[in-house]
Amino acid sequence: MPVDQRGETRAVGSRQVREGCGESGFTLFELLVVCALISVMLAVAAPTLKNSLLTDPLKTSSRQVIGLIKAVREKAVRDQQAYIITFDLAENRIWFRQESAIEMEEPDEVEAEALYVPQPVRIVDIWTRSGGMMDEGQPLLWVSRQGYIDETMIHLENDDDEVLSMLFSPFLGNVRITDGYVEME
Repeated sequence: MPVDQRGETRAVGSRQVREGCGESGFTLFELLVVCALISVMLAVAAPTLKNSLLTDPLKTSSRQVIGLIKAVREKAVRDQQAYIITFDLAENRIWFRQESAIEMEEPDEVEAEALYVPQPVRIVDIWTRSGGMMDEGQPLLWVSRQGYIDETMIHLENDDDEVLSMLFSPFLGNVRITDGYVEME
């Protein structure tokens, strides 16, 4: 057994008692090392936790769909060309092409611009003011040269039966997102 300065035996690994204090404590260097280790561990773990716990595939998919439709509307205005957005409900993908393209584009070109909705989420149906409810096949959404679209409601659903409804305004480009399935008249 180790013997301290006062001639008393102490257990191996126990902290030495300082003269006059009667208590043991941590040095500033030890505290800094522990804080540095905790900081490094949090820096590595926090992004992973954020991605796995805080991101919702349903909301991520809705942002992607909204982004694609807004991008096509802006492209139509910039190019002064009408576009057609195609929703493939069976394949869970969305792509667009110029309306003036009489033939369908090559599959490679469509694949490059297609948005695939991630697997836990699916496109349930699409409602447009002029076309009504479409829940199968490949509904089309026409985008004018001015970037206008028909009033459109898109419903997305995940594996937990949570539904997100997105209502696209025809002229302003505004999107109203609502939790749950919203029926259109």
